This record gives sequence, structure tokens and C-alpha cells, in this order.
Amino acid sequence: MHAVRLAIVVALMALMAPAGCAPRVSPAPPSFDEDLGPRRVADVPPDDPLLAAERPTAPAGPGLRSGTIARDRLLAVLDAGPPSFLRQLEVAPKMSGERFVGWELVQLVDRASPLAGVDVAPGDVLLSVNGQPISRPDQLQLLWDSLRTANALTAQLWRGTDKLTLEFAIEPRL
Repeated sequence: MHAVRLAIVVALMALMAPAGCAPRVSPAPPSFDEDLGPRRVADVPPDDPLLAAERPTAPAGPGLRSGTIARDRLLAVLDAGPPSFLRQLEVAPKMSGERFVGWELVQLVDRASPLAGVDVAPGDVLLSVNGQPISRPDQLQLLWDSLRTANALTAQLWRGTDKLTLEFAIEPRL
């Protein structure tokens, strides 16, 4: 059971990690350049019509969408750092025109991993975790640090044209 809980944390954190920090990244070059100054791709604001559009809820897949994560296991995972997560999957930036939308799961690299037990699939796009966008490394670090005292982990994803929410309580609560 602890392995499943750990796998849930790993899947969510790995999905949100920027491709620039990952050891396995899509070979296709991104369609944006963060060094362009004023032309830099901005985060999608929370009130953007692209995010606010009503979407049907995706049908449940074979994996978990909710449950409980043991706080001691979460802390061990956080202490290991983001790179340990990234070895298990490949992500790529998902764009809408010139705008960054989220991180798209390209593939699970380790199919024997407990990640297979979480309801994520290639093509899923991670939009936010605990209401925070994850488009830049500094945002990842802020989220990573906030999980140490969080009582829940909630991820918003798109699966095709449908929305998907993964919600896990972190126990014991603080």
C-alpha cells in the first residue's frame, strides 16, 4: 500500500517537472524561447478562456484518482529531489499557439514502476498542482517546498478534451 502511495506522489511530481530539468526529454525542440525578453511566453492566467472552458470529466482509467499519501513517505520523496522522479517518465511542453499550457506526458519510461497504478496516460497534460501552475523551475521549487506542509495534493489535467482531477489526502494532517 505504501508503494502505491509513493507512486502517486512520484507520478504527480514527475508530471509537473520542467523538461529543462529532466534527464529524459522530448527530442523535439520547444516552440518557444524563454530568452526572448518581451516576447517570452507567459503563463496561462487562471481566468484564460482556454482553461475556463467547460469540459466534461474524463471517465476513470484503470489507475487511482484519489487516496491517501503517508506524510513520512512524501517527505522521503521530497528529500530525494525532483531528478529521482524524472527518470521514470518523459514529458514535453504542451503549447496552444505561442502559449504554454502545461506538461504533456509522452511516456512512462519504466512500465514496471508503481506509476502504472496511477490514472495517468500518455497525452495527459498537467495544468496545475494544488492550484499552482508549473511552467518554470522556480514554480516547481515553490510547489515542491509547499508540499512539506500541505494536507492534500490535487492535480488538474486534461485528457484529450476532458478534464481530470487527481486528489490525494496527505496523512497525518498538519
